[in-house]
Amino acid sequence: MRRIAFINEKGGTCKTTLCVNVAARLAARGRRVLVADLDTQGHAAKSLGVDPRGLAPTVHEWLLGEAPFAATVRPTAIPGLDLLPANKDLAGFPVAAAAVPGREGLLLRRLDELPEGTYDAVLVDSPPSRSLVTDNILAAVREVVVPVAVTYLALDGCAEILQSLERLRAERGAAPSLTLVVATLYRKTRLADEILAKLRGRLGTAVSQTVLGWSVQVDEAQSHGRTVFEWAPRSTGARALAAIADEIDRRHPAAMSDGERVAVGRL
Repeated sequence: MRRIAFINEKGGTCKTTLCVNVAARLAARGRRVLVADLDTQGHAAKSLGVDPRGLAPTVHEWLLGEAPFAATVRPTAIPGLDLLPANKDLAGFPVAAAAVPGREGLLLRRLDELPEGTYDAVLVDSPPSRSLVTDNILAAVREVVVPVAVTYLALDGCAEILQSLERLRAERGAAPSLTLVVATLYRKTRLADEILAKLRGRLGTAVSQTVLGWSVQVDEAQSHGRTVFEWAPRSTGARALAAIADEIDRRHPAAMSDGERVAVGRL
């Protein structure tokens, strides 16, 4: 079972957009997929047509062992795609888990409890900051996808994630692999092209072949609780997200050559 986190320590980089639409694309290709929403905003749930406000139980109770998986998971309108929803209750997780031994590994333990074969992939929508939740995510997943909005300051968030992976590797001897860096919110400007060139010069084949531009259809889809493939399947946003999802699908670490694997380093 692949475990992939969509993560950046800056907000507004399209983490949720990528997570939800990549999940939908994988499900359409016959994969059994779980989206785990680990952000208090609950945007992954909202983007899949589930209102997380007042919802119980949520991923918060599941992480703490207060609710079973079967009571927490929700089906979506997309066949093969399930959701673990989050809402503002997740903000209390650091305090609630403070006295739990090995609290950084709660997500890992919960995912390990799922019967083998339940899902082909778990995709995690991460919060835009470093926290106990983020520590749990990095301990539980095997791969990270880092969306980078093509603006100068957004490079900082990408660099911080890469440095976090370096620290994990140094401390534990292992860390999630960097599967893909995805350039998002791209507009054809000199600065955007300079940032893209810097990303590709530093990280090579780890940077996605397809960039995700700003798309009104993607925005409209999210506002209606739909994926772009349901809302505007022939739009430029849908084509770009399909290509990115297919690239992630191909880049299973076990199937990648040594030349395709990228050593994590600072930008």
